[in-house]
Amino acid sequence: MTAKPPAETTLSGLKALFADPRLTAYLNYLLILFTVMTFGLTALLAMLVANFAEDKAPDWIKGHYQFQKRTFWYGIGPVLLNAVAYTFVQKNHITAPVITTLMLLLLLFCLGYTVGRAVMGFNHLLHQRPIPNPKAWLA
Repeated sequence: MTAKPPAETTLSGLKALFADPRLTAYLNYLLILFTVMTFGLTALLAMLVANFAEDKAPDWIKGHYQFQKRTFWYGIGPVLLNAVAYTFVQKNHITAPVITTLMLLLLLFCLGYTVGRAVMGFNHLLHQRPIPNPKAWLA
């Protein structure tokens, strides 16, 4: 009985990892998780990757890409609205603590919503399940 050298088994493990069609979807979920820390740049990158990788993916993974794209749009809308409101508040020198508290709560809600969707999608992908309803707000 001959044992394979460790380098050969490592290479075969890497080949198996990169041959997995779920790898790109995993990476996209990770990019979505880092959205807040990168001010949305990783989410933009995840959106581009999802658009290009969706064509070659199996049908059940296409649902994950659709879910990721919707997560991007659902998360970016309130953030853009908040940015417009912040600009208005700063331009007009409004110092009401209620407004700033509401703006902060909206940002925290967006953060929780985006991270929650990314974790839920990652979990479905990890267990090799399709997203039940990729078009739903909460899935």
